[in-house]
Amino acid sequence: SSELLQLQKLEKINVRWCKRVEEVFETALEAAGRNGNSGSGSGFDESSQITTTTLVNLPNLREMKLQHLYTLRYIWKSNQWTAFEFPNLTRVDISFCNRLEHVFTSSMVGSLLQLQELDISWCNHMEEVIVKDADVSVEEDKERESDGKTNKEILVLPRLKSLILSGLPCLKGFSLGKEDFSFPLLDTLEFKYCPAITTFTKGNSATPQLKEIETRFGSFYAGEDINSSIIKIKQQ
Repeated sequence: SSELLQLQKLEKINVRWCKRVEEVFETALEAAGRNGNSGSGSGFDESSQITTTTLVNLPNLREMKLQHLYTLRYIWKSNQWTAFEFPNLTRVDISFCNRLEHVFTSSMVGSLLQLQELDISWCNHMEEVIVKDADVSVEEDKERESDGKTNKEILVLPRLKSLILSGLPCLKGFSLGKEDFSFPLLDTLEFKYCPAITTFTKGNSATPQLKEIETRFGSFYAGEDINSSIIKIKQQ
């Protein structure tokens, strides 16, 4: 569709002070989901009752800044009909989006190959940055556990260097799924005014370059296990 072709040319997104915006990619999403107008996938075929995934690739998108969008609930609302990829996104800056509960889904992480800076602040309902995909059911988790599979999925953010989380009163963690994470280049991590945080990730997190965690109480040694470090910081 023409909307999807325009999205593929998009290089920067800067949206501010739009009081009624609920979804950033709402129009393109609905067009792709209902009609299947994309290079891959055909949406929902009512005659056969078969659902296929429409891939929406944003190859030129490099920066996204969303500020003072008080009714924003979704940035890219992936569902059973659509999946978003943004292989060259390098910087994401989100602030004062009070209804936004998460930024990415776990299936999107694989396309974040160039993401270097992620800054999220003053979003009152943000609970986690990366949320588990809705189409991954509890039953699937139980099946994996019953099969005795020990090789957990590892989600990698290969170029992320700076992660700043500030003024997020409902934030419980970066990700609360069971996946392990790897942040090979992360050297700046800041938590400020996040009183509800209990862990960084439920799974293991590898942060070989991270030396300190910045908080509003000062800098703390990151240690080898970032989850344990966060618990110690909260106890102080």
